[in-house]
Formats: sequence, structure tokens, C-alpha cells
Amino acid sequence: MGNLTAAQVEADIDLLINGLDSNHRQIPTATELMKRSAVIPFFSVVLSILSTVIFYASFNEEDASVNGFIDFLFSEGWYLLAITVVVGLLVFLMTYYNQLTYMSLPLDVRNNSLVVSHLAKIVRKSIITFCTLMIISSLLSGLSAWFAIAVPALLLLLFIVSSILVSSEINRLGAGLALEKISKLIKKI
Repeated sequence: MGNLTAAQVEADIDLLINGLDSNHRQIPTATELMKRSAVIPFFSVVLSILSTVIFYASFNEEDASVNGFIDFLFSEGWYLLAITVVVGLLVFLMTYYNQLTYMSLPLDVRNNSLVVSHLAKIVRKSIITFCTLMIISSLLSGLSAWFAIAVPALLLLLFIVSSILVSSEINRLGAGLALEKISKLIKKI
């Protein structure tokens, strides 16, 4: 995103506020919000399962079997899955609120808003980076259990880092106060 003037940001904020007018505002369905919010946590649970399989197979090469894996999963392997599910649930709940705010804006406003488009690009880059790191960690879990534990840690870091980046960009653009007004307006609705 190039340099913006305060007038451009102010005009963009006006576009966002006008987009929340009751004639244009969209009310996303709970199902759609849940689906969108569950994608990354579900992906991390799948990667945790893969990490557990790779970890088990690499450390039990001679004795590896389906029954052996099931025994391992119920004796020790479930810890990793439980941690990932708990972190995933936390990320799901926090992402749900963010998705609610984002999806409440009409599609044309989301596409035409400079600020929203810029923030979406930042979040998209963060997701791609952290998902790539989770995949690499999962594949390396055969070397050490620490790589398997990195999957839920990276999921939590994804949410924290993307939240920090979005907040800092909103403040950098000077749009923080206006977006706070939008957020309060949505809460009232």
C-alpha cells in the first residue's frame, strides 16, 4: 500500500460508516461465520494429527502398526491433540468476532475500501506465512517432539501477530478512532 493522505483515509472511513447504514448492512449467518472462523483451527488439528502420526512412525520404525499408533494416541499422543483443540477453540472464538465485524460490511464496501483491503492483505500474508510454518513443523515432527508441539504454538502466534499487525496498521493510518466508532456501532446493533 502506498502512502495515503489523511483526506483519503477520512474518505475511506466515511465509506465504511455509510456502508453500515441499515439499508446496506449485511447480517452474516452464524453458519457462515462459524465456517470461516473454523478453517484455520481445523487445519491445525489436521496438522497435529499428521504430526502425531509422523512422530509415532519415526520413533517406532520396526514396531509401527495401526494398533500401536492407536495405543500411542490414547496413552501419550492425545496431549498434543488436546492442546491443539483448546488453542484452536480459543482462536475460533476470537476470530468469530473479527469475522462478524468484517462480514457485516457489504461486499462492495469491503472491495472498495482502501483500509479494509489493506488490512485483509496483511491478514492473508500472516495466514499464509504461519500455515506454511505449521506444515513445515508438522513434517519435521519426526525429528523431535518439539516440532509437533510447534503447531498449536504457531496457531496461537498467528492470531496474536495478525492482531498486533492489524492494530498497528489501523493506528498508523490514523483510522483507529473511526474504526472504534464502527465497532461500537456494530455492538449496539
